[in-house]
Amino acid sequence: MTPTQPSAAGAPIRALPTSVTGFVGAADSGPVDTPVTVTSAADFHATFGPSLGADRPLGHAGDLFFANGGTSAIVVRAAGPAPEQLVPEEGPGGVHALDGSGVTVLVLPGLTAAHHAQVSVALSRCAAYGAVLLLDLPPGPWGPETEAAVQQVSDHRERAAAYHPWVVSGGVTVPPSGAVAGVVARTDAERGVWKAPAGVELCGVDGLVETLDASETDRLTQAGVNVLGEFPGRGRLVWGARTTASGQTADPALRYLPVRRLTDHVLGSLTAGLRFVEDETSDAALWARVRQLSEAFLHDLWRRGGLQGATPEQAYGVRCGPEETMTEADMLAGQVVVSVWLAPVRPAEFDVHTLRLRAGMPSQRAAAAREPVAAAQAPVLTVDLGQVVSRYIGETEKNLARLFDRAEQSGQVLVFDKADALFGTRTSVRDAHDRYANQEVSHLVERMARERGVEVRWQRRKGRGWRPRRGES
Repeated sequence: MTPTQPSAAGAPIRALPTSVTGFVGAADSGPVDTPVTVTSAADFHATFGPSLGADRPLGHAGDLFFANGGTSAIVVRAAGPAPEQLVPEEGPGGVHALDGSGVTVLVLPGLTAAHHAQVSVALSRCAAYGAVLLLDLPPGPWGPETEAAVQQVSDHRERAAAYHPWVVSGGVTVPPSGAVAGVVARTDAERGVWKAPAGVELCGVDGLVETLDASETDRLTQAGVNVLGEFPGRGRLVWGARTTASGQTADPALRYLPVRRLTDHVLGSLTAGLRFVEDETSDAALWARVRQLSEAFLHDLWRRGGLQGATPEQAYGVRCGPEETMTEADMLAGQVVVSVWLAPVRPAEFDVHTLRLRAGMPSQRAAAAREPVAAAQAPVLTVDLGQVVSRYIGETEKNLARLFDRAEQSGQVLVFDKADALFGTRTSVRDAHDRYANQEVSHLVERMARERGVEVRWQRRKGRGWRPRRGES
């Protein structure tokens, strides 16, 4: 999702920016649903006005971001302050205006964990961006309702980091996400994306709306919430760097914010830096070059302290080639499959990730150009999504992956019914979950088509459709 130019063949892989902060909120002025880059609080207010009302916390969030070390942000003014305007069901407005901007940290002043449907959509966009959401909790003291709101964060909860309590700035009670985003940016710049943005002083804050004792802090930590607290002699600090998934998993990449962000950074940088394979033939020379460039990138990251281990072998590894990462079918299809393992927490305790790249196979493209009729007659497979889409998006993703694997190996063109793929047109929409699940299906189809180089066509067959039940719209 990050806009980059493909690297030249053999050029070193460049590290992508780690802290690209995106804000979406209501403002007094400025262009609507248009990303604007600002580099200071003054720059922000010159474009978006004061925006300091209780229903417009965006202005305070921007001020606190820059006060805590942020240097640049991409700001989208939503059409209004309602959660549905900050995070509409589909684009191009609100959070969707950030598509393609390279955002890695998302802040939504005015949206809280209590807005379950909108949080779900926001996290699905974070998954597409390789980003995390700094999630505000509802205002007020910690209690059963607030804890329930956190527990209802479901899909992609490893990409949400929640903070409590709210803060006082300029005499106004405001959500803390803007200040925390500044702390994240400062930590990245001073210490690296692999360091926890915790134990760091909050600036520009007059006070906290709630003081938590040790037992309350422990209870919030167990619930996957990071605490903001007053510490004698140290000031007001961000305390904790866990995701909302931390109470449900022991996997560091899902449990800890810096591990999640480091993993996204590595995979995003490698994917962008290896994009040159699109213009290369998949052969032994290319596989060796992919290994060499990937290892050089990871070696530099290890040398700077981003990976754990006394030796490179304890910190990282890369494999790419037949009988290691690629099957005969992969090679025939021009797939370059890269296995990357990282030790972000302890030496030799590796997280393993797979990158699937599509080589260009220029000789085959030239042959296709000489035989346009044969190319036009590629086999077509019409997909009935009713046989693919599950109630659970994870199962749907597996079904789609098998479908795209088959198409990739056989050279088939996949034809989807556009009405089926978007929102509730496959069946009646029973609840909000269906709407967001169906939206995510369309994103999955488009992403898998890009990753595997499979041609996808959309059509809308006549006579298809749905009628809302009474009370639905």
